[in-house]
This record gives sequence, structure tokens and C-alpha cells, in this order.
Amino acid sequence: MKTVKRCWKHSLDGLAGKNPGVGDFFTGLFRQGVSYLLYGEDKVGKTTLALSAAAKIMEKGLRVLWVDCGARLYFPRVKQLVKTNLDKMYVTQPRSFREQLESIVNVHDLLPTDTRLVVCDDFTHLHRLELSGKVSQDLTVYEALTFQAALLKNLAVTRNISVLVVGLVHEIPVLNVTAPVAGRIVSFWADCVVKLQRKNSIREAVEEKPGSRKISFTIREEGVKMV
Repeated sequence: MKTVKRCWKHSLDGLAGKNPGVGDFFTGLFRQGVSYLLYGEDKVGKTTLALSAAAKIMEKGLRVLWVDCGARLYFPRVKQLVKTNLDKMYVTQPRSFREQLESIVNVHDLLPTDTRLVVCDDFTHLHRLELSGKVSQDLTVYEALTFQAALLKNLAVTRNISVLVVGLVHEIPVLNVTAPVAGRIVSFWADCVVKLQRKNSIREAVEEKPGSRKISFTIREEGVKMV
């Protein structure tokens, strides 16, 4: 058993690099002052991966503030992944795009001093519901989303914490590719961008910015496991 633990620790140590990257999601060692973007299709494991990383932060007695924009948190699952210091997790659940803006402004202005990570999941969910399809009307919605993304980036830098924005993808048929929803906005403000994709039972976390590393993993009841 001791040998297994040493090997697992060694594999995690190998994920740490000079720059922020995909390995940070598996070690929980998110870089301070850095904004991350994690995106992928629905039910690919984004929230589970984010929760598993957040649990490692709470194990150290540090606070995680979670803005649950898409109502994706399932409390029994949270208790499975967060074994200790669950009281260090503060959750706010906006029900409209206006409430999301208010929540992010409050997080920016009233952040508890022991906070180490702020997560916004799913950052673009309520924004999509607000869109009318009319360019003239939707411009203000995109401006509000840009303001929120900029505010989160400013929060990471000025408070020296980590910020994780979680989002979905949409298809671009002309190019035959997928990209984050509101990709120009969320990608611009992110220092590190990771895409999740699934091949049967194996998930793959693909770093798109600043590097190009890939990590394969599975999702189990107790969390994520690299393969």
C-alpha cells in the first residue's frame, strides 16, 4: 500500500509545471492570480473534475466559493467528493442573468479573506437564456457577460487567488469544429484553457492554452482517476 501511495504522489508531482496547465485540475494546485477556463459538452465531467480539484483545496482548510449558474451541483455527489471541510465551500445559485451579475459583483467586492478558489459553473448558461436572437437587443447581454469575465479576471489578479470558469461548447458547422459558448469572451480573459472530451468511458482533458498537454482519466464514485 505504501508503494502505491508513493507512485501516485510521484505521478501527481510530474503534473506540476512552470506555467498553469491541465495538470492543475488533477493536483488541485491552481496558480494564484490565474484565470482558468474549462469547457466541454454536457455531461462530460466538467463539474466533477472541478469539484475534485476544489476538494483538494478545502482539505487544506482554504475556502472555495462556487457560483452555480447552471444549477449543476447535486449535494449527495458533493458529499462523495468533498470528504473534509465541507463548511469551507460557499455556494450561491443565481436564477437569472441579472442575479448572476449581482452574484459576481458581490464575490468581487465582498470576497472572504481565506478564499483560494472561485468557480463559476456554467458561466454562459443564463446568458444563453437571455439572448433574443436580435443583434441590437443582445449586444447589451454580451457586454454584461464581458464585464463579468473581466471582473473575475480582475478578482484573480488583485486578490491573488484562482478563478475557474466552466462552460459548454457549440458547433461551428462551417469550420467543422466545436468552441466554447461566447468563446471570444471567455477565452480572451482566461490564462489557461482546457477542453474536456469523452471517448466511451475515458475522458480526455486537452490543454489549449498556454500549452498542448493531454491527460486521460475516468470518473468514479470517489472522483477522478488518471489512466
